Amino acid sequence: MTSQQYFVDLHIHTAASDGIFTPQELVKQASLKGLKAIAITDHDAWDAIEPISSLAFKVGIEVIPGIELSTNIEGTEIHILGYFIDYTQSQFQERVLHFKNARIERAHRMVEKLAELGVRLEIARVLEIAGSGSVGRPHVARALAEEGYVGGTDEAFTRYLGNGCPAYVPKNFLTPRESFDLVHSVGGLAFFAHPGIENRDGLIDRFASQGLDGLEVWHSKHSNSQVKNYLDIARQKNLLVCGGSDCHSDNLMNNGGGSVKVPYSVVQEMKRRLANKKEKQA
Repeated sequence: MTSQQYFVDLHIHTAASDGIFTPQELVKQASLKGLKAIAITDHDAWDAIEPISSLAFKVGIEVIPGIELSTNIEGTEIHILGYFIDYTQSQFQERVLHFKNARIERAHRMVEKLAELGVRLEIARVLEIAGSGSVGRPHVARALAEEGYVGGTDEAFTRYLGNGCPAYVPKNFLTPRESFDLVHSVGGLAFFAHPGIENRDGLIDRFASQGLDGLEVWHSKHSNSQVKNYLDIARQKNLLVCGGSDCHSDNLMNNGGGSVKVPYSVVQEMKRRLANKKEKQA
């Protein structure tokens, strides 16, 4: 079989941040879907990478260590994906732990703002829902649904937690350039996550000049026309491409049977780019 006959999912969240998969569940799902490789891209967390890598190795699935970082530029939240990161470096872990602690402070503030609206949640319950993961708005949304304030998590975001809503609290952001530097400092590649959602294509040139390595072309919320557009932009600017489901639950991409197909060749291109970088640094 050629590499084009294998597929990957390079944007997956686990229970280490705001997803629901345990390492065992994720590897089982990826194996059932016939994926050749997966990337673990939890928000401000690396905890799931090692246990998933160990389990995936046994069933022949390649695991790419990754992370998703939140940044801000000109009032717009931009997510940056880091791939092939050396997450074991202590300085990197200290920086990410700082982000994780800031998430806890943010959750407290959201609960406080909800209380001001007459919507009372216990912060202890929000943190319990998050477990050992990086707490975020999805955990507050689940607590709201549990208490009957909303019919589901989507309504929680629409009424209370979405950008500009009454209980929204902005994150303690990096700039995009700082996130590129952080990813590069641990040997990784930095990608602009789901640009079709952000609708800020005018930033791509600036990001490329600051060290951006690639674009997330395939995404579960990108239309076919957006995929074509970002493939064209990537070719024009010599940027790498990647793609993934942005899975938080059970919607991993499958081996050719889903609407979004990401070929294994994108992983091979990433590896070639990393090898070229190392040669230039030698």
